[in-house]
Amino acid sequence: MLLHLFVAMANNAVLSEERLCELSHAGQLVGRRWIAHLVKDGQIEGRHDGEDVVLTATAIDRLRDYLRRPAGCEDLFVEQSA
Repeated sequence: MLLHLFVAMANNAVLSEERLCELSHAGQLVGRRWIAHLVKDGQIEGRHDGEDVVLTATAIDRLRDYLRRPAGCEDLFVEQSA
């Protein structure tokens, strides 16, 4: 869901709760539960019309940081020999 909202934001689009559930291949009931969880977690917020959802500024920053990281690098480490 977060990635769908991020891509929509990059394309200057806004997604409704219903469309977000469809894109995420979640049923409406399960999808709305996830949306409620993400709102409570501070990652998305509802718009003034009550149907559209967008990422919070914090979620946008976190997603940008995550997407900038090279894949697999968090598991790499270098052992130093004495």
